[in-house]
Amino acid sequence: MKKISLPNLILLSVILFFLAGYVGYPLYAIISESIKTPDGISFSAYSKIFDGNVFVALKNSLWLSLITIAGSLLIGLILSATLFFLKIPLKSFFSTLFLIPIATPPIVSVTAFAYLLGEYGLLTGFLKKYFAQSTNFAIDGWPAIILIHLYSFYPYFFLFISNSLKKLDADILDASKILGASKLTTFAKIVIPHISTSVISATIIVFMASMASFSAPFIFGSSERFVTTEIYSAKVNNDYTLAAVLAVMLTTISVFFLAGVRYFDRFEKNYASKGVTKVYNVEMKKRMSIPGFIISIIISVFVLLPVLALAYLSFLPEGSLMRDVLIEKFTFENYINMFTQPELFSPFRNSILMSLVSVLMSLFIGISVAVLVARENIPGKRLVEISSTLPYAIPATVVALAFIISFNTPTIFTGFNVLVGTFWILPLAYAVRNIPIVTQSAIAGMKLINPDLESASRSLGAGRLRTMFKVTAPLLLPTIINASLLVFIASVGEFVATIFLYTYETKTVSVEIYSHMRLYNTGTGASYGMLLFFIVMLIVYISRKTIDRSVRV
Repeated sequence: MKKISLPNLILLSVILFFLAGYVGYPLYAIISESIKTPDGISFSAYSKIFDGNVFVALKNSLWLSLITIAGSLLIGLILSATLFFLKIPLKSFFSTLFLIPIATPPIVSVTAFAYLLGEYGLLTGFLKKYFAQSTNFAIDGWPAIILIHLYSFYPYFFLFISNSLKKLDADILDASKILGASKLTTFAKIVIPHISTSVISATIIVFMASMASFSAPFIFGSSERFVTTEIYSAKVNNDYTLAAVLAVMLTTISVFFLAGVRYFDRFEKNYASKGVTKVYNVEMKKRMSIPGFIISIIISVFVLLPVLALAYLSFLPEGSLMRDVLIEKFTFENYINMFTQPELFSPFRNSILMSLVSVLMSLFIGISVAVLVARENIPGKRLVEISSTLPYAIPATVVALAFIISFNTPTIFTGFNVLVGTFWILPLAYAVRNIPIVTQSAIAGMKLINPDLESASRSLGAGRLRTMFKVTAPLLLPTIINASLLVFIASVGEFVATIFLYTYETKTVSVEIYSHMRLYNTGTGASYGMLLFFIVMLIVYISRKTIDRSVRV
C-alpha cells in the first residue's frame, strides 16, 4: 500500500477523532449505561423490554410503522401511477405540490394539524358550528398520529415510484398490449415487478422514520405509549438505564434496516436497465382523465389545508381559536412582535445560528471523508465511510440521550468542560445527524468528476491544494450547495433532539412552536410555523434552481 501523505494523515486523524468522539463514544456510553448496575455488568435491564408498558410501546411503534407503510404505499402508488399513466392538466404543478410534506419540518406539520383538527381546530369548529353542534369532530390519539404519518411519509413512496416509472421502457408496455394483455395484467406482470425494488427501499426508509417518529406521538399520543416517547419519559424520570435499553433496541432496529437500504440500493443498480429506454408518452392520449384530475385535487387539498390553516391563524389575534375565528380581524401583530420583542426573536436567532454552525461542521467532516474515500488510498477507508454514514440510522432521540449521558461530565471530546446545557451541544447533535447527507452527496459528486482533470492540473505544476480549489471544488460546488441546504433544512426545524437538549437560553423555533401550542397562543405559534415553513420552501426553491443551473452547464 502506498504510504499515506502527511496532509491526508492529519485530515484522517481529525475525522477519526470526530467520529470516535461524537458517534462512537456516545454509542458506547449508551450501551454501557444499559448494562451498568451497582454490582457490575448485567443484561437484566433488557428483560424490561418484555414487561407491560415497554412491550406495549414496542408493539404500538411496530403497528404504527406497518399502518404507515401500508397507507403511504397506497397513496404514493395511486398518485405516481395517476401522474405517469393518465393525461391530466397541471401535472408539473401537482408533482411538486405532492412533495411539500417531505420538506415541511415535522413540528410544523403536527402543529398545523393540531390547529386544523384539534379540540379547538379551525375545521373542527367549522363542522361543529354549521353541521352538528353535538358532535365532536376533533381527532386525537391513534387517528391523529396515523393521519400525520400518512401526510408526512407518502411522499417517499411517491418519489421513489415516480423515479422508477420514468425508467420503464414503453416498448415493453406496447408489446404487452399487442399480445392482448389487459391493463390490469400489464400492471401486475410488468409495472409492479419493475417498481418492486424502489417500493422495498421506500418501505425500509419509511419503517425507520416511523419507528423513530417522536413529534406526532409526543403531541397527539395522549396516554398511548411508543418507544420514542417512552425514552423521553424515562429520561424525564431520571431512569437512564431504561432509556438506554430502549435506545439500544431502537438503534439496533434502525441499523438493521439501514443495511437493508444499502443492499437494495446496490440491487437496483445491478439490475438497472441497459441501453436506451423509450419514454412512455402519456401526452399522446387524446382524452383528459377526469378521475385522475379529481384524485389530484383531493390530495392537493389534503396537502394544502393544514398549511393554509396555519397561515390563516398567523394573521389573527392571539388565542383566536378559543373564540369565533370567522369574526376576528386580520393583523400583522404576530409577525411584528416576533421581530421586535427580544424574547420572541431569540428562538429564531438561535435556530439560524445553530443551523449555520451545524452546516459548517457537517461540510468539513462530510467533504473530508468524501475526498479521502473517493480519491485517496488510505487504510480503512471503507470503515471510515460506514462510520460517517452510521448516524443516519441513529434516531434523534437516541443521539440526544447519548449526548446527555456522554457529555454531562468533562472529557477530551468536550474540551474538558461539561457540554450538556450549553449552546454547542445542539448544533453538534444536528451535525452528527446530518453528516451522512453531506458525505454521501459529496462521494457521489466526486465519483462524477473525471480524475484525469485533477491529474492534468498536477502535471502542469499545480499542487494538491491548488488543484482542489481550482479544479475539484468548482465542479463539486452544486453538490456542496445542495447538501448544505439539506442540512440547514433538517437543522432549522429540528425538534426531537432539541426537546431533550435545550435550556431556556437555547430555545429554538421548534421548541417555541410547541410551547405556544400548549399555551393556546395560536397567533404566535402559527406565525413561527409559517416563518419556518417559508424559510424551508425558499431553500428548496433555491436548491432546485441550483440543480437546474448545474444541469444546463
